[in-house]
Amino acid sequence: MSKNETFFVRLINVMIFLNTLQADTSVGILKSIEDNSKQIVLTKNSSHGCEPFGIITLEKILRNGASTQECKKAVIDFYTSHPHDKQFAREHLYIQQSYHYEMIKEGCVLYANGKETYSEMLLRQGVALIDPAFNNSEWNRRLKRAQKGSEQQKRGIHHTLIQKWCIKEEK
Repeated sequence: MSKNETFFVRLINVMIFLNTLQADTSVGILKSIEDNSKQIVLTKNSSHGCEPFGIITLEKILRNGASTQECKKAVIDFYTSHPHDKQFAREHLYIQQSYHYEMIKEGCVLYANGKETYSEMLLRQGVALIDPAFNNSEWNRRLKRAQKGSEQQKRGIHHTLIQKWCIKEEK
């Protein structure tokens, strides 16, 4: 093979390799934190709302008009007795820090702790539950593992009646 042929073969191999590495993951700067259920990420001078995927946060439960009074009272009581859990995003995410994220149909996958997503962190802390309507084969196992850990340790809302009063097990 001539030098030119070798160069083109190597160039094509490099291009194929780089193309397989290209993913939908972006890097953005965390611009603001509204609460545990919504953050604003800045990418290429454009702001995007980033809501955790596949989970129902306690803030979503409070905002949902369909929640019963018992449910809303239980969530407010939980946050009153666990003030750090209400500030979880502000204590674990940092404004003006770069984070990898990707947008999927169900929400935003924010890689907040290495390969661990922000949704997994909320589930491990016990301040969110898996959305019964969420069905994504790529993420189901990871989210269920995170929630199971907090259930076994009775962390967060897993020692309350919030799950019983606030979440309908429909798929």
